[in-house]
Amino acid sequence: METAIQYIELQNDFIAQLLKDYQSVERYEGHKFDRIAVDDAVEYFIDKHTWIIYGAKSPLQYNPRRTYGTLSTASQFDWTTNSPIPGSIIEAEWERKEAAIQSGYKKRGRPRKVVATSEAGV
Repeated sequence: METAIQYIELQNDFIAQLLKDYQSVERYEGHKFDRIAVDDAVEYFIDKHTWIIYGAKSPLQYNPRRTYGTLSTASQFDWTTNSPIPGSIIEAEWERKEAAIQSGYKKRGRPRKVVATSEAGV
């Protein structure tokens, strides 16, 4: 029971932080995740078991690669830029994870077709 109360209190603190920068913030309760809508668009998913804050791929799908710490570290983020506050404890961990994402990034899609040019017609 205490963890449920702590979860709700930390979630309310997170929503209060978002309300400082945005006009409307709504919480949609789900089975595994709570969705947080900022200005009528779902931006964050909160895992109810681990309390990890994920970014949203779509209004119904979370992005497992885009994490913003947990509810207990939410105060260490600048939610207008979705990046940690410089000098915060979580900044080094977040930058390490972002560097790992960037190092594994590969250009998507089909490579462009190379057209051979001939000099015979000149």
